[in-house]
Amino acid sequence: MPISPPRAAGLAALRPRPRALAGLTALATSAILACATCGPTGAGPTKTEPEQPTTPPARLTVDVVAFARVMGAVAPCGCTTEPLGGLQYVFGWLGHDIDPQRRLVVEPGGLLIPDPKGPEAPRDEAGWAQSYQRAGALQERFASLGDDLVGSVGANDLSSPLAQEALKRWPLPRVLANSRAFDELGVAPHRVVDVPGHDGKPALQLGVTAVHDPSPEAVKLLGPLEPMTNAAKRQVAAMRAAGADVVVVLVHGTRRAAVEVAEGVPGADFVVTGIPEGTEKARLGAPATRVGHAWVLEPGDQAQTLTHVRLSIDPAALAALPSNDTWQVQQSQEAQAKELERLDARLTKFRADPGADPAYIARLEQERAGLAAAIAGGAAPTAGVAVTFEQQKITCKLPVDKAGAEALRNYDAWVATQNQQRFAGVKPPPPAKGQPSYIGGEQCAACHDAAERHWDTTRHAGAYETLVKVNKQFDLSCVGCHVTGFRQPGGSEVVEVAGLEDVQCEVCHGPGSIHAETPEKAGKAFGIRREAAVDVCLQCHTSEHSDTFNYEAYLRDVLGADHGAGRRALLGDGPTGRELRAAGLEKAGGACPKAM
Repeated sequence: MPISPPRAAGLAALRPRPRALAGLTALATSAILACATCGPTGAGPTKTEPEQPTTPPARLTVDVVAFARVMGAVAPCGCTTEPLGGLQYVFGWLGHDIDPQRRLVVEPGGLLIPDPKGPEAPRDEAGWAQSYQRAGALQERFASLGDDLVGSVGANDLSSPLAQEALKRWPLPRVLANSRAFDELGVAPHRVVDVPGHDGKPALQLGVTAVHDPSPEAVKLLGPLEPMTNAAKRQVAAMRAAGADVVVVLVHGTRRAAVEVAEGVPGADFVVTGIPEGTEKARLGAPATRVGHAWVLEPGDQAQTLTHVRLSIDPAALAALPSNDTWQVQQSQEAQAKELERLDARLTKFRADPGADPAYIARLEQERAGLAAAIAGGAAPTAGVAVTFEQQKITCKLPVDKAGAEALRNYDAWVATQNQQRFAGVKPPPPAKGQPSYIGGEQCAACHDAAERHWDTTRHAGAYETLVKVNKQFDLSCVGCHVTGFRQPGGSEVVEVAGLEDVQCEVCHGPGSIHAETPEKAGKAFGIRREAAVDVCLQCHTSEHSDTFNYEAYLRDVLGADHGAGRRALLGDGPTGRELRAAGLEKAGGACPKAM
């Protein structure tokens, strides 16, 4: 869809609207045809053929897809039961379920660079090199959307050593209303996008502007920022004057900031929250909510869950698109499917209960039948504009975009080549005098062979191989949690991992060189701990990377008759880590395919 450049309000008011001209033309044509049926003067109407029933014109479907901050994420970790995100699935879904002729994709800034305060923030030159490769892959795929994309500027986009050079290096259509510091980089106060009708001519216009929450951290990177509401009001008014039928305001901030804009800018139809708060919202976002005149949208971050808005518009309503107060809100197919699932579960429960009220069961069955019919037939909207909201999870069950998959393979290959060369021969510093070093599981097994055999049955024993299978064993984002003693004195490094592959004994019990030389020397003073506290596990089993982690359940897998039998007995019966993971995978619909 072509993007109309920002236009002066006065000139825009004088510009005839294509739909208005079409309406006038149709009216004039109707008048001429009406006169043509009159015949000669005084002769009365001429005989006409009976009118044939006409099929009403098809409704126009327009899709708005909203991202929150992507923060340089091109693929999920892959360790969770339902990994969310991934370039290949984002663009697979966009290309499969969304009409490319009538779509608008918006992202509120923060696309390129990880959050400088987050766990993925680069810490060294090698980390920045990987980050820049990801930024390039993101820019390439998002730029392929052309005029369908309108993005913004996020503070973290400027947080790398490149600063504003990042926006030059990876150009995209961007808007920002409360700063003019980036005008020379092509960042406009707003953009208006033309949407074609079924005849290919412009049918309606979508306007997009963005504001950045003026936090102290943002001001340091972006410079002075005008109050969000003031800037958004001005740009929304300009877009409405320029003919925008539907207006979107992107807010690079939390829900609090988005609500502030929604309440203070009555001309906005949709306000997008750019920074979800909390692990659950970061993954799944939150359903759209009405705040004042606007709908506040909350996608998940790192492209884990997108917010999808679908507008179904009666062609008769195009000449004067009604206010969103009159829009008919419909349930999405996903919401209907979940409701059907809930009704089925209730019916199963009550049918199995001999004391259940038959009349109540009959009402449930009637409700279920009506919902199933609506899903099968698709309930037709009756209003001029109908709107559907959906939180679209980006999972490995979605179609695969070949270009996105190729971009990820190229990225992994680049990382493997670069880091293998960069870190060849690089080792962590040796331990201080009198401090233990890492020796590897083989030496531990010399005295603890039964415990070693039990360890071989755990997932920890194959941790490194899982990276090798997907060519990520040299990726700085992955390797540290799949080896032993990573970057610890006397431990392993990116390439130098011989003997320390996998999550071995010393991850939990500490470096064992002193204990191996003199077994009677054990305890904290000599680097050995008998048990691993939960904090040790949480270094890698974070909520983002290990969604089913439960300390006691996971201990039931790690401990056994040959390894910590007493502690295992104290744990007693209960779920194991394997069982929790199996349940998580079942809930997610099964594991992801092994290859993209």
